[in-house]
Amino acid sequence: MTPATERIRPTQGQRTDAMRARLLEATLEVIAEEGWANASTQKICKRAGVSRGAQTHHFPTKDRLLIAAVQEIVARYQKDIDIATNKPNRTDQHLEDVFDFLWGACFEGNLLISWMEVMVASRTDTVLRSAVRETDQTAVTAMRVLGDPYGPGAADLVELTVYLLRGMVVQAGVHPDDQSRRNLFEVWKKIVC
Repeated sequence: MTPATERIRPTQGQRTDAMRARLLEATLEVIAEEGWANASTQKICKRAGVSRGAQTHHFPTKDRLLIAAVQEIVARYQKDIDIATNKPNRTDQHLEDVFDFLWGACFEGNLLISWMEVMVASRTDTVLRSAVRETDQTAVTAMRVLGDPYGPGAADLVELTVYLLRGMVVQAGVHPDDQSRRNLFEVWKKIVC
């Protein structure tokens, strides 16, 4: 085999990162589909296509795996927020655009569904509560920054909108009418923008 046709093998660090990413993604998917209480490591390993031994090597306990998934949720939202706050034409945007960004972050994909499952579970799980409280404060602080360019009180409106959207995500589990939810959100934007 010539050097040009040789396949470059991933490094141990790259394999470790890939394994951790598969486990975290599988964890988020299982939490979103089956809820926090039903997110067993057996289901997560099966979804990720890894052995239980590989899972315990990277995350020795279920709690550590689930808390790492919580931190992954916040890291993904933070990445989206960083992109939104660094747009060059941000001064041409309106607060309504920030709300639309938040809507998309809540209802596209399963991150917020997973986060809501975790928040509810943390109410009675003291270990989880500590991790959730800290990561949630970080997330809300970052989201408030989105309102900073729009004047006094805008950061408070962004935070209040985040709480409204979280409630809508919970409500979607009982009342899955997307159009009705979107109509209510449009009413909210007209009131505050």
